Amino acid sequence: MKANIPFELTNEQRKYLGLSPVNDTWELVYFAGQYLYYDGNIIRKKITIDDDGSYYEAELYETTEGNRTILLPKTKRGKPKKMNYTATLSFYPFGVYFSFSAQQIIIGNYTTQTTFYHEEPQRNLSLKEWLSKWISETTEEDLKEIELYRNAKRQHVKYREGDFFAFKIGRKKWGFGRIVLNITERRKSVTFKDQKNYGLTNLMGKALYIMVYQKIAETTDIDINELSLCGALPVQAIMDNHFYYGEYKIIGNRPVMADEWEPIISYGRSIDIQDRDTVYLQYGLIFKETTIDKFDKYLIDHDGNINPYRKEGIGFGINYYSIIESLISEYGIKPAMNILYNTDLRAPENNNIKREIFTFFGLDANKSYAENLKLEITK
Repeated sequence: MKANIPFELTNEQRKYLGLSPVNDTWELVYFAGQYLYYDGNIIRKKITIDDDGSYYEAELYETTEGNRTILLPKTKRGKPKKMNYTATLSFYPFGVYFSFSAQQIIIGNYTTQTTFYHEEPQRNLSLKEWLSKWISETTEEDLKEIELYRNAKRQHVKYREGDFFAFKIGRKKWGFGRIVLNITERRKSVTFKDQKNYGLTNLMGKALYIMVYQKIAETTDIDINELSLCGALPVQAIMDNHFYYGEYKIIGNRPVMADEWEPIISYGRSIDIQDRDTVYLQYGLIFKETTIDKFDKYLIDHDGNINPYRKEGIGFGINYYSIIESLISEYGIKPAMNILYNTDLRAPENNNIKREIFTFFGLDANKSYAENLKLEITK
């Protein structure tokens, strides 16, 4: 059905977002809750608009036939599909896309698997208001940058433990961090395999431990030795995607010393169905285990939550992205430990629980990770 779209980006606006222009010969059709741009029998764009002001636009190259009633497969092994809502779910977007909502604004690239811009709006702006501000603040250099991003190829970047990296904050600024433990690489070692290391092996994907520095700059040209002296936010687990595809920019490397970081502490009962009697503590590369008949404290909290101090969650991006700027104010650095959950054994309010667990497993809660690791090595 031919459509009158309630709102659509102009080609001039698309230029500022890295999106491909719409050709005058293309036909806009409303189909299955979305707007599709046809170039003959080829679907070239998809646009969705919601009543709440949300907008999404992505590039496509989907071939149809039979007066656009059949969606053709992309490979010889595939089968044609009747064009309906279910068929649209198999669309394969590529290149730059733009997503706007009250929750977040994203300019990303499906081909490179990277994000050019990400924002979590602090106040309710309409798309027209946001676009006006975005365009007015765009320089010629910004236009060149978004054009390079639009034409970029997918990268496969090699990274390693000890790498310092930079990541974008907003449009003009950079945050910084460091890979402090390459868990995927460590899993291959004989020493690692000699123990269960549940707190690390339970992490999904190609896992890394990273720490983010309390520093923001308008350039990535930063001395890594100076960077290493900056305060850091608590270590988090992250999958390697943003490193592998080059979104997080490697800016240097230096071997990681144990006294440069404090790991995540994961304590709980084994989730392995064949090893349910094991209770363990993972503290970086320190792994301790016992059986539930010998120590079973803090495995269930007052609300009935099981393994409240088991910290083996992992995500694709930096947890503290939205609060890094607020941690660095004109009055100096705010305490980073305040952002930890109340079930994190690194949080100051859990010192007594941490001390009891550490004492049972033969560790010293008053000592650092480096000090405890040294004691373990000498045993």
